[in-house]
Amino acid sequence: MVPVMESGAPIPAPRLPSSNNPVPVRSAPAESDAEPPLHQRAPLTFAIMAANIVVFVGQLFLAGLRGIAGMPNWVVLAFGANNVNATVYEHRYDTLITSCFVHGSLLHIGFNMVALRQIGPFVERTVGAARMAPLYLLACIAGSMGSAFFGWMRGTQQISVGASGAICGLIGATLVIGYRIEGRKSPLMLAMAKWLGSLFALGLIVTYLVRLGGGSGGFDNAAHAAGAVAGASIAVAWRRGATYAPSTTWAIVGLCTCVVISAGVLTARYTSSDPLATMDQDERLGFAAGAIDAGRCHDARAAIASLKKLTLHAPEVQLIEQNYHHRCGP
Repeated sequence: MVPVMESGAPIPAPRLPSSNNPVPVRSAPAESDAEPPLHQRAPLTFAIMAANIVVFVGQLFLAGLRGIAGMPNWVVLAFGANNVNATVYEHRYDTLITSCFVHGSLLHIGFNMVALRQIGPFVERTVGAARMAPLYLLACIAGSMGSAFFGWMRGTQQISVGASGAICGLIGATLVIGYRIEGRKSPLMLAMAKWLGSLFALGLIVTYLVRLGGGSGGFDNAAHAAGAVAGASIAVAWRRGATYAPSTTWAIVGLCTCVVISAGVLTARYTSSDPLATMDQDERLGFAAGAIDAGRCHDARAAIASLKKLTLHAPEVQLIEQNYHHRCGP
């Protein structure tokens, strides 16, 4: 039986290849092994990295090229560094967030962005942006709070900056993910545990060497530990198998973004309206002394008021206040 088309005409037989009449063969599309770019594969991680880089460029704009090796204190404070005494006694809670986007040098931000580039896409693709965004934000706050609490307990003037506390939160969450998926012998969990252990060990060594040389900087292991604990705790609370609709994901990420932007706006308001916001305790003492000598009693009074909030019973503050009353009156 000869097959026919609906019109009744016979269907032509398929053309067979021959040496005189070869059938053209279309080449298969070449398969690409290239990995999608980061902004497509992990857009939230890309956005966080971009925000850190933009802030660092702004810091360089103020500090100049010397900021590549090390940012002056007034620059990091202007952008919202976590100054322990100001955070605790002047209620600068905005810096608990903004300090996670401020860095002290090109090497500092370089190390942190490499770590975020390595761990961020995995967390984002594993649990989704709707979970990663609150995780990063809360680990950031927890790390800053840990740093502020430790500095307050020691009674030191401590300025803390950097994304490492929040990144340790991602590492802590990944440790829990590895345990949930593969159990106690999970290679992923062991790798994250070794990463955290190495980070803490390096922090202790570097801090010891800096203090041995008479410096005051070093790794902020309090922020690292607090961030890691917060990240792991949040990951434990996640419900396995739960997913978020795209609209819910956008809402959660948008809310976290608004919180970060609000903290940045508060920091900008403090910086633009209060010249003392970019000074640590010693610099405020010098500012008050200079204002008294120059007869600027209003500025001196404001500086002394801020110093009394930070260190009420410090003898140098009491001496400055006595000098103020002598030169400017009660």
